[in-house]
Amino acid sequence: MPTTEDAPAPAAGRIPELIQEAMSVTRTVPGLPRLQELNLEIRAELRCLISRVQKQAEQINPRTTACYSRERAIATAQGELSQGLSPSPLAAALAIAELGRCLRTLDQFVGGDQ
Repeated sequence: MPTTEDAPAPAAGRIPELIQEAMSVTRTVPGLPRLQELNLEIRAELRCLISRVQKQAEQINPRTTACYSRERAIATAQGELSQGLSPSPLAAALAIAELGRCLRTLDQFVGGDQ
């Protein structure tokens, strides 16, 4: 099974594609090898976005909705990152979809949508 050290470097502009694919894996469950690749790609992007959103949260007034929402998104993403990928394709697809939701949320913060 691939490790986090095998993760490809994040590719600029790839996030929308990753989000779209992650959101569709529960409808058309791809093979486990693709799920593992997608898992590594999303995790790499999440790690980058977490640090960027954390910097945003540090610059926002504490005890505000904007700060709390970023802190919650970071905590949720870190919780998902702490989970492994199941050898079951369906369970892996569900985990990938959740990682995709975390990626979408953090990406919105970085893009200034929130």
